[in-house]
Formats: sequence, structure tokens, C-alpha cells
Amino acid sequence: MIACVPFAVGCVRDPAQAVCPDIAVGSLAVTEIRGSNGSTDTLGIWIELYNTSAATIDLEGIEVRFRKKDGSSETDVLVRRSLPIAPKAYETLGIFDDAMRPAYIDYGMGGDYHTTFLSAAAVDVEACGVRIDRVTYDVLPTMGTYSLGAQPPTADNNDLPAMWCTDATNLAGTYPGTPQHANLACP
Repeated sequence: MIACVPFAVGCVRDPAQAVCPDIAVGSLAVTEIRGSNGSTDTLGIWIELYNTSAATIDLEGIEVRFRKKDGSSETDVLVRRSLPIAPKAYETLGIFDDAMRPAYIDYGMGGDYHTTFLSAAAVDVEACGVRIDRVTYDVLPTMGTYSLGAQPPTADNNDLPAMWCTDATNLAGTYPGTPQHANLACP
């Protein structure tokens, strides 16, 4: 919800209820990242998370931090509603309004994301101030997604650059990559 404060310079988001999900380190793994593919791109910027555990995890309260590797820029996103992810399942978080997100996006993080998408960055997934997973990249593909090709995905194998590749899949122009689904193996 956006609220305007009288006599303030602009509008601000209401503070989120303090939620501290109990998520073990490595229980979530970043498995796919899609950056901007040009000024006419309508398919959006998003990341995909995979639940490596044997239990359902509610993502409400997790923080996703996008940081330039040189530390010059950072933007934080908070999952502000219940978002259960089943064991061995995928969820996507995209830079869309949550109420207007396309079907291949499970959570719209557009209300929190306030910068251009970062190149040469780290994506941290945190819960209660503890880093659950981190992925770094130098550049994102201009067509397709940056995709973890290891099966099953883990928070350890996504640390290895050799496990990542470009996935140029675009199913009939409906969405890029493989959001909400297992990724293709890297060559």
C-alpha cells in the first residue's frame, strides 16, 4: 500500500509487518536471472528461486538484495505477502506491480525495486539478516536468461560459474527462459 504523508515531499510505502522466516542456509537457491532485453522489452526483469529442502517454505519476510560488485549501488526487495514454495519447486519474483504481474511471475517486486537493473552484481537472498544464498554475475545476456543448468539445483552449485549459461528459450514469445520450471542443462 502506498501512503501519502501530508506536507511530505512524496509518497512512501507503508512499513511492512516484521516477519522473520526461519529458513536454513542453502534451503533456497537462485536458479535463473533475466535482465532487461532492450527498451521495447515487455517480458520483464525477474529472478527465480528454487526450494532445495524437503519442506514448504513461506517466502514472506525474505529480503532479496541486488548489489553492484563494486559496492556503488544496492537495492533491496522485501517479500511482503505469503508466498509458499513447495519442496523442489520454483518461484519467480519480477519487477512488476504485484497485482498486475504476468502468469509466469509469482510475486511482483516492482513496488520495492527502485533502480536500473544492475550489471556486474550479486543477488543475495536473506532471512532475518542471514544470507541464505548468493549468486554473482558479470553480465546478463541480452537475449534469454542467465540460467543455472545443474540438476538438482543447489546453493553450492550455483556458486560455480561453469554451471551457468544463457538460456535463449522463448516459448512462442510468451515468456523468456524457463520461469517456474527446471532449467535446461548447460552445454
